[in-house]
Amino acid sequence: MILKNKNFSMLICIMSSIFVVLKMYTGSNLFLWLFFLLTSTAMLLDKQPHKIDYLLFFISWVYVIKFDFTGYSLLVVLSFLYIMFSILTIVLQKQGISKRLLLTYFLFAFYTVSVTLFSGGNLIAVLGFVLNFSVLFFAVLAIDHKAYFRRYTYIYALGLLSAAIVRLISFSVPAIDSYIESMTIVNTVKTMGSISTRFTGLDLDPNYFSLQILIAMACLLVLFNLDREKEKKSIVLIIIIAVFGILTYSKMFIITLVALILMTFIVFFKIKVKTALKFATFIIIICGTVLFFFYEKLFEIYWIRFFGAGTSTYAITTGRVSTWGMFASEILQSTKIFVFGAGFGTPFAKVNMAHTMYLSTPYYLGIIGVLLALLYISSLYKVLQRNIGIISNTSFQIFSLNAIPFYLMLIANLVLDSFVMDYFPYHILLIMFALGVSKSQGISVR
Repeated sequence: MILKNKNFSMLICIMSSIFVVLKMYTGSNLFLWLFFLLTSTAMLLDKQPHKIDYLLFFISWVYVIKFDFTGYSLLVVLSFLYIMFSILTIVLQKQGISKRLLLTYFLFAFYTVSVTLFSGGNLIAVLGFVLNFSVLFFAVLAIDHKAYFRRYTYIYALGLLSAAIVRLISFSVPAIDSYIESMTIVNTVKTMGSISTRFTGLDLDPNYFSLQILIAMACLLVLFNLDREKEKKSIVLIIIIAVFGILTYSKMFIITLVALILMTFIVFFKIKVKTALKFATFIIIICGTVLFFFYEKLFEIYWIRFFGAGTSTYAITTGRVSTWGMFASEILQSTKIFVFGAGFGTPFAKVNMAHTMYLSTPYYLGIIGVLLALLYISSLYKVLQRNIGIISNTSFQIFSLNAIPFYLMLIANLVLDSFVMDYFPYHILLIMFALGVSKSQGISVR
C-alpha cells in the first residue's frame, strides 16, 4: 500500500517530534521507540519522492534522537532504511540509473573509504559520511517534478523551526532544558550587564545552527521569487527563523545575512528598479523595528562578539587563523595528504577542527578526492535537471536569485566546515534544486 496524501509525511513528522519531546521530558526510551516505529513505518508506506521528507524534517533534530548521549543518532538508522527502501523501489520498478552517476558515486564512495582505511582512520566515521551522500544519491533519483522543491524547502524549514521552538520552550521546562544542556557545552556571551546564552536550537553549535537557518531562508526566498502570489507565507517564515538566527549571536550569521540582503537587492535591481526599492523599504522597516525594540541588548552583545577581544585578525576570527595555519601546514608538508588526503577520524582531526571547508575538505580527501566529489555532485545535478525537465545546457547565471543559496553556502563555510556535517548533503540537494528550477519559472503543489 502506497499512501497518496501529500500532507501525510508532515502529520507524521509532527506526531513523531512530540514523542521525541516526551523522551526528553521523561527520559524514557519508550517514546524514542515509538518515534522510530512511527517514522520508519510511515517512510515505508509513503510514496518514494516523499520518503526523504522524514530525513529533511529531522536532520535538525539529529543530536537529540538518541537513546543515550554517547550513542548514534536514530537518523543514521532512518537514513539506512531510506536507502534500503529506495533500492527496493528501484528494483521493483526496474528504474534506470545514469551510468555516469553510478560511476562517479562508486568512485567517490570507494575512494573515501579506501583513503581512510589506508591512513588508519575511523571506519565508522567514514561510513557515516558515505551514508549521508548515499541518501543524496537516491533522493535525486526519486525526484520527477520541479514542484518537489517547494515541498522539500518547506518541510526542511518547518523541521528547523520546530527544533527552534522546542528549544525556546525548554528554557521554561527544567527537565527538557537539563536534557539538552547535558549533551553539549552551553555557549554564552558575557556583557557588562549580564550573561546571554547563544541560541542553538537542537544543534550543538550556534554557528552551524545559524548556517542551517541561512540555507532555509535563501531557499524560501527562491521559492517566493518563483511564485510571489502563492508563496507570501514563505516571507513570514523567513522573518521568524531569521529571529532565531540573530539570537545565535553568530558573527558568521550577521555577515552572511548582510551578504544575502545585498545579493538579493542587486538581483532585484538588475531585474527591475521598482522591485529593488520595495525590497529595500521592506528590509529597512524590519531592521528598524528590531532595532527599535532590541537595540541596546543586540548592539552590546554583537559589539562584544565582533570587537570584545580586540581588532586583530586572530580576535575577529575567534582564533580560527591559528587552526587554518595548522591545517594548511599539514596539507602542504605531506605530499600524501595533499594528493590523496588523510581520511576521516585521524588523530590530528580528532583534536583539531579546520573551521573552514576549504582546508578541511582537501585535508580529508586530497586533490583527487575533491575532484571526485565535484564530479559526483555534477553528475547528481545533471540527473536532477533531467528529472525535472531541464534538458538545455543553459550556462550558470551569476546574477540569479536562485544562485544565492549556493553563494551563502560558500561564504559561510569560509569559517565553518559543514562538508563533514550530517546536514551538508541535504543542503546540496536544496541548492541544486534551487539552481535547477531557475530555468523554468512557476511550480505547483505536489
